[in-house]
Amino acid sequence: MADPRILAELPDGEGLAEGFTELRANTLVALGDTAHAVVTVTSPHAEEPRRHVAAHLAAALAQTGRRVLLVDADVDGEKSEGSPETHTVPDHLSVLTAEPVRAGDAALLSGAVFLDWVWAEAGRHDLVVVAGPPLLDVPDGRTLAARADGVLLSVVHARTNRDDAIRARAILREAGAKLLGAVVVEG
Repeated sequence: MADPRILAELPDGEGLAEGFTELRANTLVALGDTAHAVVTVTSPHAEEPRRHVAAHLAAALAQTGRRVLLVDADVDGEKSEGSPETHTVPDHLSVLTAEPVRAGDAALLSGAVFLDWVWAEAGRHDLVVVAGPPLLDVPDGRTLAARADGVLLSVVHARTNRDDAIRARAILREAGAKLLGAVVVEG
């Protein structure tokens, strides 16, 4: 597996929109001419913002006029705390949110029915962005990452354990996943 080609740093506040614009551009370059690409956003543990990164990346991609489907396949059962954020959803963005999967049911992610469904939906969209489960907490997320056309690994600066990030990268490498790069979110 080649070294990742993307390293995006997403600052807090005003620079956040610019960070996702840059991440969008880098993701499109890394995917090249892959038609109907599926990109999975994952992380080492549940504490890293996979859903946040996937949602904003999908919105940024849809702003270019591409038909984008955002799939929440994160089965860790954790939901965001606090009040929900208000967003303007671009016209070309479709969102499918999943209910948390009960303990022991994570195998649904690596099942043929789910994987075939994701790739069938990819054929109806220009891009599919999947918020996947954390790699070190939900082993079945590896199958989803391995089937994707590209994977982004989300980590939090000064909070994500370095050894855990290295282990997550090794898991992706062993699974044969195409790691596009890391998204470093300021803590």
